Amino acid sequence: MSPQFQLYNAVYARSLSLGYDTYDYLPAKDAKLPFVYVGEQFDQDRQTKLSLYGDVQQTIHIYGNKKQRMQVTQMINNLKTELRRMKTTDNFYVNVRGIDSQIMIDDSTSTTLLHGIVEVEFTFN
Repeated sequence: MSPQFQLYNAVYARSLSLGYDTYDYLPAKDAKLPFVYVGEQFDQDRQTKLSLYGDVQQTIHIYGNKKQRMQVTQMINNLKTELRRMKTTDNFYVNVRGIDSQIMIDDSTSTTLLHGIVEVEFTFN
């Protein structure tokens, strides 16, 4: 299994272990709020004679209704804490290089939502 897929699975599993409804796709509009969507992933590989190493940027989305700001904020902070604790996947060592997060208003639907975004950059080897 590729290091990128191992990282994706590890992020997904960490969200589930926190008890969050977690998806690998943006669920239907009637999904129970709040939820986590493990989304976009960008990666850069570097191969040496002896090993593969590289960087992965993972974007995690948290959606809640406009009255769930405290819960969305707690979910972001809990996810960030769990991601920082991650040291390995099945076959690779992992280091968190940085985490950025934000909360914005999402008015793209008839219901105003809070949209939290966590962007984490990993290095693996």
